[in-house]
Amino acid sequence: MLFKTFRLFITISAVLMMGSCATNSSPKSQMATTDEQDVEIRSNEIDNRAYQYLTLGNGMKVVLISDPDSEQTVASLAVGVGSNQNPESLPGLAHFLEHMLFLGTEKYPEPSGFFKFVESRGGFTNAYTSGDHTNYYFSVNQEYFDSALDRFSDYFKNPTFDPNYVDKERTAVDNEWTKGRGEDGWILRRVRGETGNPQHPLSQMSVGNLETLTDTPKATLLDEMKAFYQRYYSANIMNLVIAGKPSLAELEALAKKHFSSIENKKIKRPQVEVSGLLSKQINQHIYYQPQKEQKLLLIEFPVTDNSQQWRKKANEYLSYLLSSEEPNTLGEYLRKQGLAVSSSVNLDEDFYGSDGFVQFRVQLTDKGIEQQNHIIAATISYLKLLREQGVQAKYYEELKALSVDAFNTRSKSQLVHTASYFTRMLFDIPPAHLLDASATFADFDAQAIGELMDQLTVENMRLWHIYPSVKVDTDIPYYLGQYAQKPIAESEQQLWKKLAADIPLNLPEINDLFNPELDVNVPVVLTEPTAIVKENGIEAYLTHSPDYQTNKGWLELIINTDIGDRDGQYKVAASVFKNMFEQHVIALIDKAGRAGTYVDVLPYSGGSLRIRMRGKSGNQSLLAQRMMQQLAEFEPSQALFKQTLLQYQESLRNKAKQTPAQQANRLLIQLMYQTLTDEQLLQASRYVSLDMIKQYQQDLLKRNHILVFAYGAYTQQTVKQVVTNIQTHLAAERQVIPRYRRALIDVVAGEKLAYQQKVEHSDQAVMNAYIYPEKSVKVNQILKLINAQFRSEFFRQLRTEEQLGYQVSSMSFSLTDQPTFLMLVQSNNASADELKIRFDQFREDYKAILAKLSVEEFEQIKQSLLAEYKQKPNNLVEEATPYFNDFVDDKMDFNSKQKAIAALESVQLEDLMPVYNKMLLGQQQMELLIQLRGKGLK
Repeated sequence: MLFKTFRLFITISAVLMMGSCATNSSPKSQMATTDEQDVEIRSNEIDNRAYQYLTLGNGMKVVLISDPDSEQTVASLAVGVGSNQNPESLPGLAHFLEHMLFLGTEKYPEPSGFFKFVESRGGFTNAYTSGDHTNYYFSVNQEYFDSALDRFSDYFKNPTFDPNYVDKERTAVDNEWTKGRGEDGWILRRVRGETGNPQHPLSQMSVGNLETLTDTPKATLLDEMKAFYQRYYSANIMNLVIAGKPSLAELEALAKKHFSSIENKKIKRPQVEVSGLLSKQINQHIYYQPQKEQKLLLIEFPVTDNSQQWRKKANEYLSYLLSSEEPNTLGEYLRKQGLAVSSSVNLDEDFYGSDGFVQFRVQLTDKGIEQQNHIIAATISYLKLLREQGVQAKYYEELKALSVDAFNTRSKSQLVHTASYFTRMLFDIPPAHLLDASATFADFDAQAIGELMDQLTVENMRLWHIYPSVKVDTDIPYYLGQYAQKPIAESEQQLWKKLAADIPLNLPEINDLFNPELDVNVPVVLTEPTAIVKENGIEAYLTHSPDYQTNKGWLELIINTDIGDRDGQYKVAASVFKNMFEQHVIALIDKAGRAGTYVDVLPYSGGSLRIRMRGKSGNQSLLAQRMMQQLAEFEPSQALFKQTLLQYQESLRNKAKQTPAQQANRLLIQLMYQTLTDEQLLQASRYVSLDMIKQYQQDLLKRNHILVFAYGAYTQQTVKQVVTNIQTHLAAERQVIPRYRRALIDVVAGEKLAYQQKVEHSDQAVMNAYIYPEKSVKVNQILKLINAQFRSEFFRQLRTEEQLGYQVSSMSFSLTDQPTFLMLVQSNNASADELKIRFDQFREDYKAILAKLSVEEFEQIKQSLLAEYKQKPNNLVEEATPYFNDFVDDKMDFNSKQKAIAALESVQLEDLMPVYNKMLLGQQQMELLIQLRGKGLK
């Protein structure tokens, strides 16, 4: 898998994949004496993990994480080489090596052996190739960690690189390339390379395909790949994290046992030495006609790499001010003028290596497309204001306070995410600061901030114009679409400066929603969901968190209605109104997010509206009041309606351009719940009016059932006050309805449903789903047990051996408590009919494999699944999710998880075959076949 990343600094924190960090030292972080220094990885007081950093004798950097709550053990190893090091003659070689590496070793020669080993023991494995590193990682149940590490580490010692799999993995890479060649994100990356320095690695295609991955006149592809491995896969440019329940001493022993013998070739980690842009390539207009309907203006400023000054937080400071939605700041001004739907900031100071960019991303309205000069001028005006008045200690101190508070209250993330993040960031951040980097601030340095801002000028700018009507003339190598470019004229620069002088903007106000005095230590009293209000069509439940109470919570308000299911037009009206309201409150949402409370406006069944608040709980009652007041007083305008309806229609048309696998997943839900398809919604949208939107708003507040879910640091009185605030803004003549949720279609044993459709993509996708005719917790668990082995064998046969598709998967789950099992393949080299035939044959063949499953293997799988269920939550959201799911499913005994565990514990080996025969071979289930036929094959 190829990986692309941008650093986003839209909110207060530097980007982190994991969650647990703080500014204070913790005594549980042990010291490790290395060749370099004594290192203490600093964590916060609510993080009960222990950390240790060391360097092995072969130069490999290692972080150990001991987590007393983890049922899983994980490992991640990053090699400091990626697609930037591809030979010019072999684009995609690093990615191809990533695919070939895990196809057997001298000690463990089976090509899919490691995949099968971890999958059957409650884990998974994956990898990705980035520009400057390649990351391999896995998880497995802890009792198998030693054996898994033995297999995993052997790939970095004695891989076989079986020549029989060269063409198969070339096909796999080609499938991956085909899947993404029409994706705008990948295409724009390619355009960036085409319009940049031709000597930079970005000028070359990075993924690889059948055309680029071939033998060269000097050597075979396999020999070139082996040479790449021998040259770069050296222990001294590798970072390793191993983590789990074992103690730090035990983890250290495992690290030394399995990884100390990886060869240290004493190489210097390769770096990109050339700049990404030449001076003549800076002042340019770049035009791109997107594959999906979108309207963007990217105002981009090349900057030098300042990442070594990360403690000074110049980048975060700039992003904090530039992305503000406070009154008359840049983002708010553009929206109020009807020029932008939204705006954001991307900042990646070392994207190219020694240089990068600051990018102001504007989602345009049609009016914005016509008035791009005004948008550019407003941006210049705001940047001038920031340079002249915006570098102030008060903003720096606010950013610091918000960041430190976020760290000190941040819970753990999933262990595998933390491990993968650590191995990547060890290349860039001192190990002591892996957790607290974004809360580690140097003293306010106006000069460092000023040096960054001084580069954001009209003379140092690239403008990306991305919308369907742009004129383009140049093909994009290896990808769909065309682009064009032309220099920015001096007359344009003068025009923008002149316009900017007449656009007065303001700096943001200090955030009044950030108030640590509102943080209260609510005692843990209600350890089970408890009804606080249950009358007059209002249900409000509160649960306190036994482990993650602190000052955080999850508050969800659901205005549950059925009016969106009246007909297609009302269904569209519900979606369009939701989007309009979200636009209306974007400034409030932005301010809350900066203060540590993340607010989302979400849809729900029947046209219902959800307002979700997660994070700091002290201000959520006030936020709920403001959101409900805004909802009741919101007056939709014709301009906003027209703009939002157009965006809704664009989004529906864009869904038709998604990958066939994505479309199949969406169709499964639409067909099983008899909702309208995207095409039907698009047709209905043509008849929706502003009057219908206003009528929906009135009906939403009039005809409803109110659901309030509160989990975390809330008092009973707070929940009651939230309910009172909601009632204040409901219609005076409110009509209470029962809870509403759209029902699953009738599942009839023996019935076969088929759906076929042509899609715009070049690939095909086939989804074959089997639905059990009854609700059964036990059958659902039996299918999970079957799939634990089925999925790895299905992947091995159809993906690894036969290369019928890049995306090959099977899964088991429930649709409204009805057990469901499905198989899914997306392919660029097999027709939809051929895939269905192969599915049927595999189902028949797998019966013999299942019959050979031993009692020992069965118990191993069963215990692995039980370990997943019994894994202690890492944070409040994970802890609350089972309760929330039961709440919205109207399972008010709140014990679905316990029922699933009991059902799983009761399953015996002999229970599997009868269910397999009934569900996947017999006629005692309902079958749904979805075949999406792309343009790549006849």
